[in-house]
Amino acid sequence: MQEEKDAPRHFFVHTEADLCLGCSLCVKRCPTRAIRVRDGKAAVKHSVCIGCGECIRICEQGAITASTSDLNSLSSDKISIALVSPVLYSQFPGILPRDILQGLKSMGFTHAVDMAYYFEMFQWATAEYVSRNRKTGESPWPLISPVCPVVIRLIVHRFPSLLPHVHPIMRPVALMARDVLSQFKHHYGIEGHDILLYYINPCPSKMGIPKKELGKGTHSTGALGINDIYAELSRQIKHLEKSDKIPFAQAGYEFEQCTSGGGILWSLSGGEAEATGLERILAVAGLYETITYLEKIEIGLFRDIEYIEFRACREGCIGGALNAIDKYLAKSAALKMSKVLGVGTRLNRERVLRLYDSNWFFPKVSPQDLKKIGGQQEKTFSFEEMRLIEEIVRIIDGKSCGACGSPDCRTFAEDLVKGEAAPEDCVYLELRGIQNTDLHEKLKSLKKRP
Repeated sequence: MQEEKDAPRHFFVHTEADLCLGCSLCVKRCPTRAIRVRDGKAAVKHSVCIGCGECIRICEQGAITASTSDLNSLSSDKISIALVSPVLYSQFPGILPRDILQGLKSMGFTHAVDMAYYFEMFQWATAEYVSRNRKTGESPWPLISPVCPVVIRLIVHRFPSLLPHVHPIMRPVALMARDVLSQFKHHYGIEGHDILLYYINPCPSKMGIPKKELGKGTHSTGALGINDIYAELSRQIKHLEKSDKIPFAQAGYEFEQCTSGGGILWSLSGGEAEATGLERILAVAGLYETITYLEKIEIGLFRDIEYIEFRACREGCIGGALNAIDKYLAKSAALKMSKVLGVGTRLNRERVLRLYDSNWFFPKVSPQDLKKIGGQQEKTFSFEEMRLIEEIVRIIDGKSCGACGSPDCRTFAEDLVKGEAAPEDCVYLELRGIQNTDLHEKLKSLKKRP
């Protein structure tokens, strides 16, 4: 199997064949079984990749990398806007967010927008939705935070019955992209294609905002990993520190400043849950912990909880695979900076509620649309194919050794039935003499069907 030629534009990772040793560590690590080793090299099935970054973390050769945008694509004839995750501030201990935002402008961005402004919008809207849902019962408890896109894609692929639990308010990054694009189009009197949005983010799952979330007439954003820009941004910040000029604020909009530490706490596990002000809340961090809790929700547990914040990365977004410094150093820096800035509000609640009542916070997406945003689901098997898969698993009776390039024996059997693997790939089938059984003929007959 080669890396899919018809992969969707929003694919999250790619492999460097020259660096790959075919060790299968990434195959075993992937939570959606999206990686195979074929012809001695790892290949990603982008249709089921959720962008968690586990393969990036586990690969000792650096053969798997995030599919980020090119920093050289900044154009002088377009308005370039950096959409800044507060995780970025945690990567520079002791540096004020103001200087980090100015450093981005020194790199060539026309504007640098702080996401904390939209976190505050999101938390007001969330508190209002939960309050109303207590009366209407429109959504089942517990509501699941939409903030981490890895979790949403994980639900699409492994827990589709939980899609009605996903909180319907737009994600802060989508609110930010939509609002910033609208305001700067008006400010400059230009069309959307003259504005380039770059999300500065900590993980490969956030490679842009799907058009479905932003509405018609908008453009998908590009993305830059924090580790992509870290070295250059560090140089720009040091240059600013050595300057004798007094760094007066140069922000034209409120959202171009970071004046509160509340948004910085969102980079930590529990930051979002705490900000909602709700009492019956829960915060879960870590990919496999998230899977465990989603399994519990699926069987009916935690119905007494109103809201659950899930983060796929340990310690929250500061544990993202594209960050530049150790997550515990980053956590310490974030906590210290939040104390320096203080935790306050910048928004008028009544104004937010007027936006809420005008449906400003709600995307025009259904659970079916969420499935499309999350990626494609794997093909379903016919009854006959399922029987054949069970027969193959019974014959193999292996130990999921991974020598075939698939993560386990059942996945290999499924690949075999789909025509994505060959019988000779499995050493157990070879040892048990598959050619002397009618299984080989059954597989051949499946391939002949239209």
